[in-house]
Amino acid sequence: MTGENIDEIEMLSSSAESSKEPKRSKVVETPTVNTKNKRKGKKIVEAVEAKGGKKKKTSSAWDHFKAINGDKEHAECIYCARKISCASANGTNAMKRHTERCKKAPFNLEKTQTILYFESKTKCNADGTIETVSVPKLWRFDQEKIREALAKMVILDSYHLALLNVKDFVYTWTSAQNLSYMCLTAHFIDDTWKLHKMIINFCPIVGHSGELIGRAVEKCLLEWGLKRILTVTVDNASSNDLAVKYLKQIVNLWDGSVLDAQFLHMRCAAHILNLVVKDGLKDVDNSVMKVRAAVKYVRSSPARLQKFRSCIEEENINNKSLVCFDIETRWNSTYCMLKSALVLIKAFKNMKTKCIPYTKELRKVGGPPDDEDWDKVTTFLPFLEIFYEATLSFSGSRYVTGNNFVEEIFDIGYTINRYIDDSNVGLKSMARQMKMKFDKYWENVNNVNVLMFIALVIDPRHKLRYVEWIVRRSYDPKKSFSLCHRIKETLTSLFEFYASSQPPASQMKSSSMESSGHGDGGIRKLKGTNLRKDVVNEVELFDTSETTELDKYLGDKCVRETDDFDILSWWSMQTMNYPILMRIARDILTIPGCTVASESAFSTGGRVLDSFRTSLTPRLVEALICTQDWIRASHNTIMVEENLLALENMEEG
Repeated sequence: MTGENIDEIEMLSSSAESSKEPKRSKVVETPTVNTKNKRKGKKIVEAVEAKGGKKKKTSSAWDHFKAINGDKEHAECIYCARKISCASANGTNAMKRHTERCKKAPFNLEKTQTILYFESKTKCNADGTIETVSVPKLWRFDQEKIREALAKMVILDSYHLALLNVKDFVYTWTSAQNLSYMCLTAHFIDDTWKLHKMIINFCPIVGHSGELIGRAVEKCLLEWGLKRILTVTVDNASSNDLAVKYLKQIVNLWDGSVLDAQFLHMRCAAHILNLVVKDGLKDVDNSVMKVRAAVKYVRSSPARLQKFRSCIEEENINNKSLVCFDIETRWNSTYCMLKSALVLIKAFKNMKTKCIPYTKELRKVGGPPDDEDWDKVTTFLPFLEIFYEATLSFSGSRYVTGNNFVEEIFDIGYTINRYIDDSNVGLKSMARQMKMKFDKYWENVNNVNVLMFIALVIDPRHKLRYVEWIVRRSYDPKKSFSLCHRIKETLTSLFEFYASSQPPASQMKSSSMESSGHGDGGIRKLKGTNLRKDVVNEVELFDTSETTELDKYLGDKCVRETDDFDILSWWSMQTMNYPILMRIARDILTIPGCTVASESAFSTGGRVLDSFRTSLTPRLVEALICTQDWIRASHNTIMVEENLLALENMEEG
């Protein structure tokens, strides 16, 4: 008998006590129970000595276990059915320990304190009326759920880590960081044909030379195991040209490079348009500066804003929104600021007449905007609207932008050419300056990335003939012939490249199965321009003697334009019609036209690395930035964070 059992039973044999050499006693359980243990639900078992009797299970541990037939080494918990060792060599210690922590044991449940709260629910009465009732519920503290929710709060809302401080915990900060960070964002379409944008690295770099940047990108890609890279979109810094040149050499050493990575370099269109617009605004910089100063004045304090509101009421201007600030280095935000200010011209003129402090302070920039300044802004703002809408179109990161790139860019070129001959001297001068900058990047057809034209070709609403028409309208005959030849050659090379890796059964020639396309050739109008005015008269019919899947696609009718057309959804259903082109579309349509997705991370980075957080290690910074991006993406599949119209919408109401 073990020592622990001695404490658990009461010995009733007096003869055993008087014997000098007592025989080993065997205890048996009496058929009646006369007393109760102090602990609820437990009984004291009376034991008697019986010669030749059988030893019974007397430990209180057996109150919570039952024997297993045929297994003397284990017992089964009556609450969770778990098998626990009960070998005689070990006793019942293991059984007791399990009982103390068994989560299904009734005496271990509901130990945490609950809080009563009331949840509102809608109730439908028998008479058909609807009423809201409060239903009482219990809320229980869960440490793990609280930790998870707290982590999400800190990551998503960029709270200071000092928020988590408790008493006697000292948080120390170092001096401001002097580090340069690089953001790498991956764009891809998954097997369900959903477009994804994910920040995969936000890491410090030791310098800005092209090779250092290239090596940093290489390291990040290798860490993720990404070797099949189609394009790398960068801004127009000269160091980035060298970085992409280095990456081309590296990618060609990896398996899976597409057409020897000759189309790897993609220039950010938003950056180029920013440079084009800045050159065009040089003649009106002074007028823009005055309007900006006027906006800053009326928004600089509640008293000044109230004064401006009174001027709006005096002029009977029925407009709920107010003027918004701009970022001087971002012309698209300047456009929003000027557009909001033009609606309130009369109020600003009223301020100039009746508010002496306003006039006095704006003397620092040459005085408040006068009629000439407002006329300049009014004249060139519609011109800037074309740039603004184009920038919004291909600056999104959660919808396909590649198939709109060529249309938007060459529509702008077409618009610039029209304004060069405008009767307004100011607009003519602006257009000429813009033309010089525009031609620097797109006049040389050998420097244009042809994949953006391919993206428009694989849009079933347009296809190749429409692309050729745009090229002929944008370049002289010699350049247009050269570019059209490159587009066709690249399209064929891409098809052959993807066909070479297609399963044999899918390399068969396309059958006579008709595609789901139908309609008028897929021609649609661009806002405010005549770019496609005569295109219907010039689009020629394809020869219907197609022999390959590519020929069949180009020869089939274009899909009719509709407001709800979804290019990803359309291609996801073309497995039988165009299996090879479907794979090409899945890669080409992923290409982003600009680097806005990565730049938005630096806005978050600025909040993460503020003056209170400069002691964060680069690894922790990267973890915060990436995790925030991934969590947001999982909850906002189609959210477009780059939508600049939010600046105006925040003012309404």
